[in-house]
Amino acid sequence: MRLPPLLQTSKEANLRLLGKRAEFEKSYDLFIRYTEGTIYNPSTATYDKVNLRAYQRKADKGWDAQDGNGSRFMAPTVVMEPGQTVRFRLYNQLPELPESQCQKAGINAPGQPGCFNVTNLHSHGLWVSPSGNSDNVLLSINPNVNFEYEYNVPLDHPAGTFWYHPHQHGSTAMQVASGMAGALVVQGDRYPTREHNGDLDTLLKSFRPVGGSSAEIMLLQQIPYDCLSDNQTKINWNCRPGETGVVENFGQVGPPGIWVKSGRHTSLNGQVQPVIDLTQQQVYRWRLIDAGFQAPVVFHIKHASDPAKLAAYLTRPKAGTVGPEQKGDENIAELCNGPDVMQFEVASDGLTHARIIGKTLNTLQPGYRSDILFALPKAGSYCVIGDNSVADANGNTASARLLGVIRAKPNAHPAAYAKAGLSQSQFMQKALINAAQGMPSTRIEPEVRQRVIADLTDGMRLSKFTPHKNFTAEELAKLDSGKKEYVTFNIAPADGTTSPTLFMVMGDPALNQKPAEKFAYQPDRIDHTLILGDQQMWELTSKLGNHPFHIHVNPFQVVSIENHNPGKARDDIDPQYKDLVGTWKDTLFVMQGYKIQVATRYQRYIGEYVLHCHILEHEDQGMMQNVKVVLPDGRGGAAAMGHGHHH
Repeated sequence: MRLPPLLQTSKEANLRLLGKRAEFEKSYDLFIRYTEGTIYNPSTATYDKVNLRAYQRKADKGWDAQDGNGSRFMAPTVVMEPGQTVRFRLYNQLPELPESQCQKAGINAPGQPGCFNVTNLHSHGLWVSPSGNSDNVLLSINPNVNFEYEYNVPLDHPAGTFWYHPHQHGSTAMQVASGMAGALVVQGDRYPTREHNGDLDTLLKSFRPVGGSSAEIMLLQQIPYDCLSDNQTKINWNCRPGETGVVENFGQVGPPGIWVKSGRHTSLNGQVQPVIDLTQQQVYRWRLIDAGFQAPVVFHIKHASDPAKLAAYLTRPKAGTVGPEQKGDENIAELCNGPDVMQFEVASDGLTHARIIGKTLNTLQPGYRSDILFALPKAGSYCVIGDNSVADANGNTASARLLGVIRAKPNAHPAAYAKAGLSQSQFMQKALINAAQGMPSTRIEPEVRQRVIADLTDGMRLSKFTPHKNFTAEELAKLDSGKKEYVTFNIAPADGTTSPTLFMVMGDPALNQKPAEKFAYQPDRIDHTLILGDQQMWELTSKLGNHPFHIHVNPFQVVSIENHNPGKARDDIDPQYKDLVGTWKDTLFVMQGYKIQVATRYQRYIGEYVLHCHILEHEDQGMMQNVKVVLPDGRGGAAAMGHGHHH
């Protein structure tokens, strides 16, 4: 399988740097333009031609492809380190359209066909300033405008898996669905000490592939291209030979369940159903990034008992898998009929767990990241499956889809601990203990190494690698009785009306607020004013639909998850929430009728940013709020800042 290209520093920037300064200052160029490419279509077993908005690495508009039959719009991976200043110079080379053609009915109304060419950049999950030319999603970069973002990555920034994508209100879903999303890895080399925790990368260094951490990326994307007709207004999922697939009409992303109805396949690193060559009984780390705009992916790996039949399946057309009546890939249960491969999740949303979470079904909601370790027990073929067996945001389901195929060759030099009869959990535990024993004595003290080994022996704990300090029971009790922030997602027309439908973020459900236009996004309104240095409890719920909650800048710790739906016990929670309480995240799925509590700290950064539903068409239609962190006034309140208005 091809990997996303690695973004190289700009030559112009290198000329400005001298000596050792170069390692602390990195500058990159990203060119945004329409790019032709191809996407494999399993329904016809041919490649569909597409023309999509894309991030490109080269100024000369040369293709970034590594494969003539592969996607040419795959965004490059960015690797950075704590303590660096990283600059991204964006060149918006998308065409400018007449204002008269792109008039909208309102700030939260869907855009006109083709009118999605204003952009910006968001570094999802990075703990950096949201202001000025840093991770500022309140900027708008018009066509023919260049702009340089500058991220000052703090020395204590967690090492982990993040990603970047556009965040222009009204165009986010369309641009991400066009393929504008790339992996962003913060790479760490800090070994744990007596006083401080270290980076998980130091423990997993012996498992790193030849290509480094960027070769561990597994970017999942949903690109609902179609061959529009009638001036880009009539959606046609069945592209005929010679037609070009595009993403130009909000109807391709906006309707409930449209991704499932489209019949398109989730891609892995820009490829549909790639073949991945690995080795049995070898530990791999995959950095899973769900960059989809709407639907979840239940990710799992199963052994296939008949490799020849599976290989033949990959190359033949699969009639009936496109259009509103598609029911997933036929015969997946028959082809992928072996045991599940255990996934050992070591981090979610780029933040290392205190204890490894083992799972065979890994539910990825839009915006989620999941760092997993796995080892293939035996040689042969394996199915990588994306199963929508859980309800997506609108209650739709689809049967399993084949995401890719793994070909595992025999391990000619198995590890000494790879003995017959070991369970997958036992194998992984021994592999990690062996990795801890191999950490260089010049970088880790003996007693710290023993602590790491003792943790791994005791249920595969990772307490010396967690980046954030957990809230204590006393702190949580105090936060629970103090002032809280509330987020209540809702989709409904204004009270007493039948239209239009509003996508809203409301307040405390105990207030029994009625749906109203004021709960939809307003760019000039601050919805949450928070005080730097405070810590606080948030309560998340949804009145209608299921929504991934995402907040920029500061992550949160999951405190409690309760099911408040009628007739349900509080602890009768969906399987995807298993083992989530106590973990740290920046994106969390909120199911209708649930009450979820999370705790967070407002650290280091002041300024304005947003929270929103990460089903991106919901965000674009108003399911977003503005957040402002301000200085304390010294008397227990918030200080007035600047001119007191929103830019």
